Amino acid sequence: MRVDTIALKNLKRRPIKALFMLLGIILAVGTIVTLYTSTATLNVELADRFDEIGANIMVIPDSKDMNLSYGGVRVSGAQGKQFLANDDIISINTIPNSNNIATVAPKLLTSLTIQGEKAVVMGVDFPQELALKPWWTMEGERPKGVQDVLLGSDAAIILGIKPGDVIEIEGEIFNAAAVLHPQGSEEDGLIFMQLLAVQRLADLEDSLSLIEVAAYCTTCPIEEIVMDINNALPHAKATALGEAVKARAEVVDRFNKFSAAVAFVVFSIGSLLILVTVISSVKERTKEIGIFRAIGFRQRSIIEIFLTEALILGMFGGILGYIAGNLAARALISSAAGLDVAIGWDFFIGGITIVMALVLSLLSSAYPAVKAARLDPAEALRHI
Repeated sequence: MRVDTIALKNLKRRPIKALFMLLGIILAVGTIVTLYTSTATLNVELADRFDEIGANIMVIPDSKDMNLSYGGVRVSGAQGKQFLANDDIISINTIPNSNNIATVAPKLLTSLTIQGEKAVVMGVDFPQELALKPWWTMEGERPKGVQDVLLGSDAAIILGIKPGDVIEIEGEIFNAAAVLHPQGSEEDGLIFMQLLAVQRLADLEDSLSLIEVAAYCTTCPIEEIVMDINNALPHAKATALGEAVKARAEVVDRFNKFSAAVAFVVFSIGSLLILVTVISSVKERTKEIGIFRAIGFRQRSIIEIFLTEALILGMFGGILGYIAGNLAARALISSAAGLDVAIGWDFFIGGITIVMALVLSLLSSAYPAVKAARLDPAEALRHI
């Protein structure tokens, strides 16, 4: 009689024991799949959400002559003697870690005469700026053209400007495309214009006060990107906004450690459940083992019977564990995290799950199998 046939018949004769082992495998590998899938998905989601915070690297001229402030950073103003240049944008986009950079938003802070009064103006590249700050909401149409102007809420009130009004800047007529809703920052008092228009009106062609860089991702090292920018721009100073970077790193690290700890505990519980079940099965099958040994089965054959049973249960447990874990991850992310994220069926992860289930079942069954094989045939036959 073949070993696999004996193993299958033994599983059919003892469905409760087989079910306990199967549940142990499903519990262990299913939990690991749930935590791994949830962690990987949430890591990506966290990175995307942190992208919405805005820039995490600030590039400013390496100069002591700075007289305006933006985002808590002192930057060159209208009377500053040192500026960044337009070509610096190209240099940043060609650093070794450029693939990890999401947005490069150049800015020029200066003062211009608006409606007969001096006001602080910020020249920006609107597509990049709006991509950098997706939380911006505004009344009116999003600025697109060179003549379009976006006003902060306070600036609009002071100047008496509404969306759609014309606005005179340095003797030229511009269109007040929109007014920002209150941001609770210095942006409320600024007037945003196209960068090239501000450079021309302020007679500061090819001049930039600062460049904001968004480089959040799940794997990119912010410190290396800062170093690359500093190497590419020796006349500038790139600084990581430490609190934002630290906050993201701490959130992801805590979540990963928690998931690893839970996975270890559940894996250990599953292993113990299988071990206890198989040891109990060995005791119940003492008579059967004695008969096998009496009719000529070797110790190796007894071990093969138990391990074959473990392989069969491990295979089914791995498949069911992957399915259950993937479904549980979807439910966990949807209900607990409140995120609507699509989780697909990854056959590579499924294959790893099956291998992991096989290893779990074999390791947990190895000791009881050896113990069963070492039973004294004469002593075992006494139970008949």
